[in-house]
Amino acid sequence: MRCMETSPTVPPTFKAIAQDLLGLLHKPGGTVPGSFTQSLFELWPKADLDNKARIESGWPEVAFVLRSNDLGGLNAVRSLAGLAPVLGEDAL
Repeated sequence: MRCMETSPTVPPTFKAIAQDLLGLLHKPGGTVPGSFTQSLFELWPKADLDNKARIESGWPEVAFVLRSNDLGGLNAVRSLAGLAPVLGEDAL
C-alpha cells in the first residue's frame, strides 16, 4: 500500500519550494512561502559565489531550486513544481 503519491523524479520538498518560488513571483501554480524562505529567495540574486555556497550548505533544497532557475528559468522551476512548461518564458 502506498502512503502518499509522489513523483519518482522530484522529491516532495523540491516541489514545495518550487511552488513557493512561483508564488512569490505571482506565477500560476504558486503557493505562499513563509517569511524565512522568502528571505532566502530574495538574498540569492544579491549573493556572491561564496554566499551562495553558504546558502547551499544550510538549505540545499532551496539552493537546488534557485540554481535550477538560474540555469533553466521559469520552465525549470515549473518542472520541479510538477507543472507543464510555458513557451517563451525566460528566467525569473
